[in-house]
Amino acid sequence: MSATRAPQSLRRVLRFRTIVSTSTGLAYAAISLLGCIQLAAYLAGDSAWIALLIAGALALLAAFCFSELNALYPSAAAIRLYIRSAFNERASLIISFGYLVTVVAVIAADSYIVGSAVSCFTQQCYTHGTILQNPGPDTYIWILALLALATAANLLGIRIAGLVQDVATYALLISLGIISFIALSKSGFHLHQPTAALHSPVNLIQAIAVGVFVFSAFEWVTPLSEEMTDTRLIPRGMFVALGLLYLSYSLFTVASTNLVGIQHLCQNVGTDNVICSNVPQMLLGWQALGQTGALWMLLATLLTGVMTFNGGFATASRFMYAAAREATLPPFFARLSYARVVPWAAVVSLAAASAVIAVVVALTQSFNALILVGAVLEAMIYAVAGLCVLVLRSRQSDTQRSFLIPLGPVIPVATIVIFSLLGVIAAVTLTPVKLGGSEILLPVPLAITAAIFLLSFLYVQYYVPRLKAAEEARRAARAPRRPRRQAAEETEPTAPLPEQE
Repeated sequence: MSATRAPQSLRRVLRFRTIVSTSTGLAYAAISLLGCIQLAAYLAGDSAWIALLIAGALALLAAFCFSELNALYPSAAAIRLYIRSAFNERASLIISFGYLVTVVAVIAADSYIVGSAVSCFTQQCYTHGTILQNPGPDTYIWILALLALATAANLLGIRIAGLVQDVATYALLISLGIISFIALSKSGFHLHQPTAALHSPVNLIQAIAVGVFVFSAFEWVTPLSEEMTDTRLIPRGMFVALGLLYLSYSLFTVASTNLVGIQHLCQNVGTDNVICSNVPQMLLGWQALGQTGALWMLLATLLTGVMTFNGGFATASRFMYAAAREATLPPFFARLSYARVVPWAAVVSLAAASAVIAVVVALTQSFNALILVGAVLEAMIYAVAGLCVLVLRSRQSDTQRSFLIPLGPVIPVATIVIFSLLGVIAAVTLTPVKLGGSEILLPVPLAITAAIFLLSFLYVQYYVPRLKAAEEARRAARAPRRPRRQAAEETEPTAPLPEQE
């Protein structure tokens, strides 16, 4: 039997608590903590909660759009299906695969941050105010170990992966909330400049653009629709996740800038060329509770790694599985393990790709640029989601939806306009690049984003047609052969098999 026609289907076992933990955990990565501090650096103080509040409200606009689209297409390949229905086949593939590359890149970058936290703890970099710490050899070992742990959890089945996600997410939220309150209590909960962000509109807009990234990936819970006990719970789960993210991010950011000080967390504060510590949570832990606090934050960082890798593998592997079913990825990725009903080939491939990219990130120290790249791509997909809502309302006006965005076209239009603007701002942000012994500022996020979509275009243009032709050949080979006399007597050709979603 062909690998593309596995006899099993995915099991519906995930409940509401796992919807919330997966949506929260996919956004709550160690690199998101770095993003929070980078956001605060643009505002040079503990008024970052304002930028986070606005970014969270904007993410809520996107959540409305994804909720309506998921109501139309509750599938592991939802993003691919609604973009294709709104536009065309090629556009859906180019955007979907570019987005998939982004997820892998963020997982890889986050694995580097987690490995750096372990290296920082062993070297006690937090005790002498180091902003940037070169990772030791043990960083690479921890990267591989954590990726292997997430891979093993996913290969044991979605129920185990979901349980791991629940425990890690809720433990992290409680843990980081407690230490943030301890840090704020050191100053009697007195904030230095809680509203300073309102006096610098340009810097506030840049901070909001970065804030888009720290909330991003919450919507990647939707590819798990085929394993949810009730897909109608997904919108509510995403809304709850955004609220939890805002509360936790705000507490952490305000506590860090208040106790540690933004000048000790970042260099070039208030400028375009902001360079921040890759382990701000370790500095916060040390200032709050000494060595105990540093160990506490190390464990919290490990939890972020478990959440990001585990949730990322679970959702991205389901998307790859669905794409392989319809012959837009090689059939190898559609293979399911018979014991656990898991797309094991996709999971293992994601882990291997993440490990390779993580090593590249560690060697190039490019995690700051990846934050902006993530912001560009997330802003783009959010704008596309808003546009899809409007187009599909026109084309499928009679189709029943279990979730419909209120206020007519207001929210989708606002989503398109706002996220298009934020994406452009993040894309043209200048980042330092070393050339010929000197350092110059270039729009690196724009260049990386363009490269990702160029590769996606070339793949769709030249490789996908070969996959589809091969799938048609396999279908023809599996079809039962009829006697020549019977074939000669037929007067009408047999209709082609419909493409299955």
